[in-house]
Amino acid sequence: MTNNTIELYVGNKIYTGWTDITVIRSIEELSGQFSLGLTRTRTDKDVSLKEGQPCRVEINGQVVISGYIDTMDRTIDAENRTIIAEGRDKTGDLVDCAARYQSGQWRNATLETIARDLCQPFGIGVVWAVDAADAAKPFRVWKLEPGETVFECLARAARHRGVMVNSNASGDLVFTTAGTERLETLRFGENIKFINIRSSWTERFSDYIVLGSSTAGGLWGDEQTAHQSTRVRVNITDPEISRYRPMVIVADSNQRADESRARADWERRRAMAHGQPVVVEVVDWFTRDKKLWMPNRLVVLDVPDEGYVERELLIVQMELSLTNDGGTTTKLTLMPAAGFDEPAQRETKTTGGLWY
Repeated sequence: MTNNTIELYVGNKIYTGWTDITVIRSIEELSGQFSLGLTRTRTDKDVSLKEGQPCRVEINGQVVISGYIDTMDRTIDAENRTIIAEGRDKTGDLVDCAARYQSGQWRNATLETIARDLCQPFGIGVVWAVDAADAAKPFRVWKLEPGETVFECLARAARHRGVMVNSNASGDLVFTTAGTERLETLRFGENIKFINIRSSWTERFSDYIVLGSSTAGGLWGDEQTAHQSTRVRVNITDPEISRYRPMVIVADSNQRADESRARADWERRRAMAHGQPVVVEVVDWFTRDKKLWMPNRLVVLDVPDEGYVERELLIVQMELSLTNDGGTTTKLTLMPAAGFDEPAQRETKTTGGLWY
């Protein structure tokens, strides 16, 4: 499908006519990003776009990015002027900028409250899309670590609640878990143009060994000392890795044996997922219900000749692109959803860093 309308909204102006487009959204990156390019004759009037301007990118009326222009790139030769506008969601500022809040600590505050306090100066909304009640439990104490960014602080806190943190097309910060909404089945002859299957052992290990940590202090409700917790040792194996490749993880906090086992199992599942990514190029930017492809949704991959018989996979990343020579493409990076179901970590008695 080539009759798509790509519009860049800046203030009260709409910029169209883009000939080179890339839009990427991923559950492994906090902010979505875009690159829009066009080529004009050198004598044509230049577009009045500047870095730092608030903007919104829409495709056929559906918002895909709400944020800012980060970079303007202009290349001029004797005949033509090529213009490229690049930017990210509003949440890009959370990746770049330091976390600051009053005394630098919270007491009896939920993750959502901490996020709202940190995002408020940036004008960024917070969406809590987590059903698990435990994830909404308040932290007894949460402290900023000197120099960390907003994203680093919130990602650290999110691990203690077993949730993911990313953004939506409106530029809000979103707390969520691995998606359960199923979109459609992908098959050759219906909606697949090509498929790339990658298998790698580079990030996979034969043994995942988790050790308790005595450096983090005790845990709330512990009946053992930090030194005793350090002696907790759990080993989970990956039977698919046939040679000796051990990995040792020292826990950020003291852990019971069951918690260490859950952590080791998650490290194994995460490594398996990232060691078996599948990239599928589909025929359109839109799903069958005319919505743009978005990450954190499920699809069923049915390519029996390649070993995928109606296998359910999670969309980890989507990349929409348009080029003068290649037309429109949509690439979906797929992995098993189990690799994104991280167990929550218990909080320590002094969760977070020191504040100077």
